[in-house]
Amino acid sequence: MGTIVTIAIISFGLGLLPAFMASQKGRSFVAWWVYGALLFPVALVHALFIGMSFKTGTKNCGYCRMAVSVNATHCPRCGHEFISL
Repeated sequence: MGTIVTIAIISFGLGLLPAFMASQKGRSFVAWWVYGALLFPVALVHALFIGMSFKTGTKNCGYCRMAVSVNATHCPRCGHEFISL
């Protein structure tokens, strides 16, 4: 029984990383925390590429969902500043 509890604690701890990354891009922290705890490797990769469009060189603003250049530092519509990782 102790092993299951340890695995659960580690899993929920690891889930914090994709949750933090996704919340910085305007997504729900709690939803991504659960997603990251259950499927950490998939959620981590998914969180890295949220909002990126590889065909057009654009990404979506985390707040107003407007497509902006990947190199933009802020959204021209709502003024949201993008955090560069």
